[in-house]
Order: sequence, then structure tokens, then C-alpha cells
Amino acid sequence: MQVQTVNGPNGPVGFTTRGRGPALVLIAGLGATHAVWGELPAILARRFRVVALDNRGVGASRAGAPFTLDRAVEDLAAVLDVLSIRKTAVLGASMGGTIALTVAARLRERITAVAAASCAARLSAHGRRSLEVLRTLLEHLPPAAFGRALMAMAFAPPFAERSPAFVDEAARLYGPAPDDVPGTRRQLEHLLRGWNLVPELGAVTAPCLLLAGRRDPIVAVEDTVAVADHLPAAEIVALEDAAHSVLAEGGQAVLDRVVAFLASGRNPGA
Repeated sequence: MQVQTVNGPNGPVGFTTRGRGPALVLIAGLGATHAVWGELPAILARRFRVVALDNRGVGASRAGAPFTLDRAVEDLAAVLDVLSIRKTAVLGASMGGTIALTVAARLRERITAVAAASCAARLSAHGRRSLEVLRTLLEHLPPAAFGRALMAMAFAPPFAERSPAFVDEAARLYGPAPDDVPGTRRQLEHLLRGWNLVPELGAVTAPCLLLAGRRDPIVAVEDTVAVADHLPAAEIVALEDAAHSVLAEGGQAVLDRVVAFLASGRNPGA
């Protein structure tokens, strides 16, 4: 899939598009580009016009200003504008889930539905410790080894035992490219400075589906569930035997639920 770029207010923003139908933007997590989604965009493109972003600092969005949540919103808006998408659903995982919630709060008139996995509305004490662990791993491991190390936290043992080839491929996708390590570090440093979306979430008008794994060691399930307390309309799916990669660990049943939820907020954005 060819990567396109738009010159946004913070520098170039990389993205891919495929499919036809209501618009859906995919927002990846820490250090990840659009490639981390693997085959998911092709699957979703059967129902949606799928736009997958490179977050600021990595991939085709490597140049320009460093990552912040504010700039992530501006980058997404720039992509929507260049593609003439007026309204869209958003699906984000981990840091991408936090970006999706930020977008929903600040671009209310353009967001029809939000699915956010393994994310938090604010930086908790547990979340800070998790990010510090990730920073230490990134500082001391080469990128490929960093990706492999993340697998111990990304997938719960039941899934890892059932799907070792999937986990091996995920390790390859999770490891940042060498040129993306500086941008990944800057993303981490921004997150470690803390964020708090709680005062903004009450203004979100789009329905939200929150996904969490009860065995997630990176983002505590309590942190994801707590997001719903501040949203006007939210559903929660918490999987007993899932860790951080709940979208993959949940299998077809969770994917079907996410697709149905996002499609229910149909929009004319395509």
C-alpha cells in the first residue's frame, strides 16, 4: 500500500487509504506506523474507506515538529481535509486510543464513533511506571529486540501459546525502524510529562466503545474502564484472558463487535 503525505501545520503527515464506504481512521500506538495494523486495514476496507496514519515523529511523519497530543489532532484534521472527509469514525489502540479520545473531544463535529483499546484518559501512577519501563527498554535494546521484548506485555499467555506465528509477526511490526527511534523517544517523553483528558471528555458527542484486557500490564484495565465514567455515551468490553493487544486477542468476535459499532455511526465522509 502506497504511503501518501500531506504537509500539515506541524510538518508532513504520512497515511495510507484503501476501500470505499464510510470513513474510518486508524491511529496506532507508541512508535508505530500504519504498518503495525498488519492485515486489519484490508479486512476493514470491505466496509469502510480506511485511512491509517503515521503518528508524528515516525514513518512518513518523521520530519517536522515533535509529537504532542495537540499536534496529533491537528495532523488528523489535515489528512481529513486533504481527503475531503467531512466526518469519520476513529479506531485507536494504546497511545492511539488516547489520541482517538482527544480527537473526539476536540473535533466533535467530525467524529461519528470512537473505538479505543487499551488506553487511558490521564497518566496514572501505574501508567507512569509502565512508560518508564518502556523508556528503559528503548534506551538499552536495539529496535528489533525492543519489539520482541514488548511481546511479553502485549499478549497474554493463552493467546501467545495458541498463536506463536502471529506473535512473532507482531514483534517485527512493533519494533520501530532505526530511524524512528528518536521520534519514539520524543513520544515517550511527551507522555511522561502527563496528560489529563477528563475535563474534556464530557463534551464528546460521538458514541464510544472502550476495549480492555484484564491481564494488560501496560495500561491497567482500571484506567481504561475509568474513561467511561467521564463519557456521555460509552460501552466497555473487558476481556478476561487478554493483555495489551486486545483487538487481536479478542479474535473474530471482538472484531465483529468493533466493526458493527463503528458502522452504526455511519457518515458521509467517503
